[in-house]
Amino acid sequence: MITYESLEQILRAQLPALENEDPVPKDLQLATVGLDSVGSVVLMDTLEDILGVTFPDEDIAPATFDTPGSLWAVLDRLTSG
Repeated sequence: MITYESLEQILRAQLPALENEDPVPKDLQLATVGLDSVGSVVLMDTLEDILGVTFPDEDIAPATFDTPGSLWAVLDRLTSG
């Protein structure tokens, strides 16, 4: 299981535009802080390495990487079972 705070730390490392002191809103559009399609792939690879999970094909979609909340929901499911 991954905590939201752990995901925030990973997002901050991948997206320098995020302010370090403020909590990352779960509904923040990640594209507004620089996450593009290439960045999504890099982020996915990083998360797979750190968490020891593999994103199934159905979760490799723009909607998964739309917001921290949508990403966290997928990661929570992948790390819970």
